[in-house]
Amino acid sequence: MPELPEVEAIRRHLASTLTNMSIDRASVRRRDVIRDLGGRRRGRLHPADLGVGRRVEMVDRRGKQLIVRLEDGIGIVIRLGMSGRLELHPRGSRSTSPHRHVVWMLRGAGTSPETRLDFIDPRRFGGVHLAQSPSDLEERLLAGLGPEAHTIAPETLYDRLRRTSRSIKTAMLDQSVIAGVGNIYADEVLFAAGVHPNQPANTISRPQVKRLADALRVILQKAIEQGGSTIQSHTLPDGGVGNFASHHKVYGRGGLPCTRCGDSLDRVVLGGRSTTFCATCQGVHPHG
Repeated sequence: MPELPEVEAIRRHLASTLTNMSIDRASVRRRDVIRDLGGRRRGRLHPADLGVGRRVEMVDRRGKQLIVRLEDGIGIVIRLGMSGRLELHPRGSRSTSPHRHVVWMLRGAGTSPETRLDFIDPRRFGGVHLAQSPSDLEERLLAGLGPEAHTIAPETLYDRLRRTSRSIKTAMLDQSVIAGVGNIYADEVLFAAGVHPNQPANTISRPQVKRLADALRVILQKAIEQGGSTIQSHTLPDGGVGNFASHHKVYGRGGLPCTRCGDSLDRVVLGGRSTTFCATCQGVHPHG
């Protein structure tokens, strides 16, 4: 599933093209990927609900969610899920994907050619969520998300982690604790900070939290600059891939030598998620 770096890389690509373009028309090929104004899978859709006739003010992001913010303050939230992606194409180009569920046609000022934005999702764990108003967008669709992972202050992170006795890895995956981190970057950040993934979050020390906050900032920013990590389905809107997977120190490397100490990396399951770590470099240190 795309995490903060992948979604932010996608956002930047979309923003450079779509900002200030107007949505001319939209077509829905598969209705069940859209949640209507009431949050329902099925129900009547009007073109305006999908932004038709409105200008794109900006393409935003909150955690792992993309937001196409329109000129009236309403936004369309796009969740990519396990296999979702967005593609940009000039008008008239053909799509070979059988899973193109929603299509928007946008036009810039004057006689500029139309641009097509496709939402594609083979497994349909993602979706397009429509808002009734700016307050509905913020209070329903974006509610409950914690602070952004790559900018969270150490004291804020310390306070949020101390509220739960779950493992630190499980707590970091909870989007209400911090927004944007998934399995890949939780493993990478914990390794960089030297924190064992099974350490209870409420035993975290301030020195450990400082290392975690620093690692979140540095690793996520580097991953954004590399376009994220393409492992399976992640692609950028222009068809490019993210290159950060070549920088992974632990994720997906269970059984291989640790890049720091040379010992074999361990792989366990925590909270139902595969977790890779180095027992030598990430031994539990309750007092940091």
